[in-house]
Amino acid sequence: MRKIKAVLFDMDGTILDTERIHKECWEQAMRNMGISFAPDTFYDLIGLNDKSTFEYFMRNYGFTETQYTEMSASAYGLSREYGITKGLPVKKGFFELSDYLVKNDIKTAVVTSSFRSEAIHNFQRAKIDTPFDIIIGGDCVNSGKPSGEPYLRAAEGLGLDPADCIAVEDSSNGIRSAHNAGIKCVYIKDIADIPMEIKALAEYEVESLDKVIKIIEK
Repeated sequence: MRKIKAVLFDMDGTILDTERIHKECWEQAMRNMGISFAPDTFYDLIGLNDKSTFEYFMRNYGFTETQYTEMSASAYGLSREYGITKGLPVKKGFFELSDYLVKNDIKTAVVTSSFRSEAIHNFQRAKIDTPFDIIIGGDCVNSGKPSGEPYLRAAEGLGLDPADCIAVEDSSNGIRSAHNAGIKCVYIKDIADIPMEIKALAEYEVESLDKVIKIIEK
């Protein structure tokens, strides 16, 4: 295996333990609009950027752009209020892994479907001061996850070949995105497991972020 020169992180559910919070906020926003939603709706949305999320609601619920804008603003507002008042929890092992990467001069990127500006604010709310080399938000790409574009943009921004990077992901859409970019992926389970056929696209599986250190050292 080639030496790993960069770790490309998803954010929600990977660095930040926030998918549970987002699930509550999105479902509350849907209830506020009187929407009868399927139990798996939120899980379908994990890893999608704003454009793809709108297309999902348009396709499955017949939403107009105005309806989606109203509902997403409510969901994002509830999530933002939670982060401001309570702070955001960080996933186990992140700080140990982050320290290791800094000491070993391994580059880092965040590849998230959230808006880039929101990602920056979320790291501040989570008291994560570690400077990432680059942050690719869902608003920084033409095609979001599961397209390979977000991860390819990150590798390009770091000046690296995709083969020199590994991705760390918790969602089906994220794993597919890394796979489509030709980047080896580490799967870390969050609030829900993923289908076996998607899990098979990830080269590694760990239970916490500090375990990624052993993968790098191999």
